[in-house]
Amino acid sequence: MSTKTVALESSIYRRLAALKQDGESFSKVIDRLLSEVADAHTGRDILRSLGGLSPLTEVDAERFLAVIAENRESEHWEG
Repeated sequence: MSTKTVALESSIYRRLAALKQDGESFSKVIDRLLSEVADAHTGRDILRSLGGLSPLTEVDAERFLAVIAENRESEHWEG
């Protein structure tokens, strides 16, 4: 199995480390979290899968909202 190095901000690393279960590698916790979201079929499922995550920091929330605003500005809707 090959590996890749990924850079994470310290705040994201701490959040990810907090979600690790005993004996679980970072690869396994990321795989588990991605599987939970991928298996979601409704908005309710997605929200339930995110329930174990810690709340966003103000900085992360601002970044998240900036990305949403940027994506909305670049979308072209056909009517």
